[in-house]
Amino acid sequence: MRTRKYIIIACLLILFGACDEDNLIERPLDFLSPEISYVSPTDIEAALVPNYALLRDLNDGVNNVLMHSGTDLCMSARSPATSRLGDYRVGLIPSSGVAIYFWREYYSMIFNANVILSRIDDIEYASQETKDLHLAEARFFRGYAYRSLANLYGGVPIVLEEISSPRRDFVRSTLAETLDQAIQDLEFAAANLPSVNEVAADGRLNNAAASHLLAELYITAGDLDKAVSAASAVIDDPAIGLMTSRFGRRAGDEGDPYWDLFQRFNQNRSSGNTEGILVLQEEFNVPGGTDIISGRGPDFRYERFYGCLYWFLNDPDGEKIFFGPTSGNGGRPVGFIRPTPYFTHTIWGGGNWDIDLRNHERNIQRDWVSDNPESAFFGQNISDFPQSWFDGLSEQDTLRDFYPNVTKITTKNDHPAEVLADPETGRMANTSGSTLTDWYLIRVAETYLLRAEAYLAQGNAIAAAADINVLRNRAQAIPVDPGDVDIDYILDERMRELNYEENRRMTLSRLDLLYDRTVMGNPFSGLTIQPFNNLFPIPFSEIERNTLETLEQNPGYTN
Repeated sequence: MRTRKYIIIACLLILFGACDEDNLIERPLDFLSPEISYVSPTDIEAALVPNYALLRDLNDGVNNVLMHSGTDLCMSARSPATSRLGDYRVGLIPSSGVAIYFWREYYSMIFNANVILSRIDDIEYASQETKDLHLAEARFFRGYAYRSLANLYGGVPIVLEEISSPRRDFVRSTLAETLDQAIQDLEFAAANLPSVNEVAADGRLNNAAASHLLAELYITAGDLDKAVSAASAVIDDPAIGLMTSRFGRRAGDEGDPYWDLFQRFNQNRSSGNTEGILVLQEEFNVPGGTDIISGRGPDFRYERFYGCLYWFLNDPDGEKIFFGPTSGNGGRPVGFIRPTPYFTHTIWGGGNWDIDLRNHERNIQRDWVSDNPESAFFGQNISDFPQSWFDGLSEQDTLRDFYPNVTKITTKNDHPAEVLADPETGRMANTSGSTLTDWYLIRVAETYLLRAEAYLAQGNAIAAAADINVLRNRAQAIPVDPGDVDIDYILDERMRELNYEENRRMTLSRLDLLYDRTVMGNPFSGLTIQPFNNLFPIPFSEIERNTLETLEQNPGYTN
């Protein structure tokens, strides 16, 4: 009788409980879902991690090679007339992997942010400050993604809510609307993120990074006063400043402050570096970081992809010029992407070749000394310009195996012992090739150049020149005269200062100058690029599956 009584009570509880609308919502318990994954601030903290990973992946030297190649900065070192946008006619079409990849990755960042923003109000926070911080991080990522999509594709569909079921009705917003959304998100981030010296850990988002991006967005949107103000907020921050004195762990070696910026362990503020604003973390030999055995993992691959294959060179007798790849010669690169002659030679003219520290041999290696005793050229200098060693170089030698190496991509004479096959000689292990330093996404040198761009657009060439000369003075280069400052000069200065750090394609597309600069500076891509290539095509796969509305293609492309 007692058992029957309990069954009746249980049934009544179930019956009355079923009248509660909340209990009609399915909450799966045997697998992860948003309903059970976002219940505490710790869950939101964990949900932000994938976007930090995406930010890193998008700038790792592998996935972003086409943000450099096919521009005035870089070209393919292998089959340069056809590969890596050497030929825009076949390399950039609506079904191209490059167009699909960046669209997918940036919308993944937006999706992740929207899930957080859609669910955060259901979570109880001990303080509004912590909640606002999480909101600011999520909105920074969403704003960063819309800013990047706008630069690459123009106006794109704006999605501000979590998508929980398939949609086939997306419509493109205008460029102005896309920029405005990015600005709204980053304004919130700038107002609620901590300062650069108050972040919880190296690599976390901060208000200066948001203000830096706002300066760029305001320029694109035509709000130049706000652009100057946003850039000035970063430059005038007492915790931020250009490094003009030697610093860090190799400050006692021969070098200069620009060289110091790129030495191992020198990127974060603990080294005394006040120039870095947002630094992507490398984490060698740490679980989840670059793997100790392979030398790879979620690592930066600039050394491997951008460095020349110098150690592959043969002399006229068939002997190797070098006994192998060594730390002292720049590691173990394999020569996929090379700088254009415009970058390696043209932009250093005007009397600056021998005095601009950014063109010094320690910052752009142009000379190597043969170290193979079996070669007749043992001990001889092998020079980039002019070719001084022999006339037997093939086209492949000069394109892939031997060209100037920007040393920020490697850690010359400072590779960890774990990636060396022979620590005594510095010979690299076969699995090496990673760039084993943290990597700048934003540093204040670029903020100066953004403010110079805004000043120039306002017609204030004197102020623009003053900002540019802050960098040129640090590099001991000849100061620029205000009368010589135009947008091309600023773009050349960006190349001298930022080269592989900046997302060159986004900069040129943002300014609608990708076509002009590539024709001028890239001997292969410049032959096939067309003005409409300034923007990526909308991926055909996205257009095809969007059956309930029309997702318009960018002009010039055929689906």
